[in-house]
Amino acid sequence: MEKNHFFARAWKAYKEQFGGTMGFLLAEICIYLIALCPLLFLTDKTLKTGAVLSAVLFVLLVLPARQNAAAAMQNRMAGGKICTSLLIDPGAYLKKLLNGLKSVGMILLWSIPLIALLLIARRNISGDVDGFTVYRNIKNFGGDDIVYGIIYLALIAVSALLLIAIGCALRSGARHAHALGRKDLLKGHHGRLLLARLFSLVTLIPLIIGLAAAVTRYIPLLQDLDGTIDGIVYGTLVLPDTKASLIIAGAGAILTLPLLPFSSLITASCVNGLAGGDKQ
Repeated sequence: MEKNHFFARAWKAYKEQFGGTMGFLLAEICIYLIALCPLLFLTDKTLKTGAVLSAVLFVLLVLPARQNAAAAMQNRMAGGKICTSLLIDPGAYLKKLLNGLKSVGMILLWSIPLIALLLIARRNISGDVDGFTVYRNIKNFGGDDIVYGIIYLALIAVSALLLIAIGCALRSGARHAHALGRKDLLKGHHGRLLLARLFSLVTLIPLIIGLAAAVTRYIPLLQDLDGTIDGIVYGTLVLPDTKASLIIAGAGAILTLPLLPFSSLITASCVNGLAGGDKQ
């Protein structure tokens, strides 16, 4: 299978059943919303402990549903429908649940560097630490240069997030291999799977543009870094309108939403091709 062939097959599967694909997306959103419903308990102080049910529902509903979604996408790649009863298939529930828990465990392992980074950050900025101390720590980290300190921290954070992205890509591929009944299908093909994930980033363009547009509103603060630090220390810092920034970023997220199934279909197409599905 040519490296870019899985992209073309995914796009064809997406556009030829666009209505069904949106139905698939709606079904997935409904499952997630059901799992998130207990978070409404947080609006009442006397009932807020009930929000824990959200984590329980996520495990019991969302994890098996993700395996069902992979089966539905593989059904689409085989020429069937993507919006199918497979999305709510209760068959082999325990097996799907265990597979989902395994994925969560693996992602947590890939998240260890980020968790460590957050713990270190919390240790250095919690308590009575003031803005000047944070500024000095970042400056020292950059070899007595605040700009380099910010750059180094950003690179470390991006590297930690990249590890999580790789873990998510591998587990996503594993779900599709599981749906095809070919657990060992990905052996020796992890590079191709990561390439497919890289291709899928095209679906995030609206979100990236929205976030970039929101972030650029804060560039003047970075251009006058000394003034910004003084503003933080003395409590005189004036930030751009947060509501407008959230609206801009939210618009990008909303425009990205319909493209999410296409992103998943790219991985589905890649794994299906490894199984010989592209020769059908």
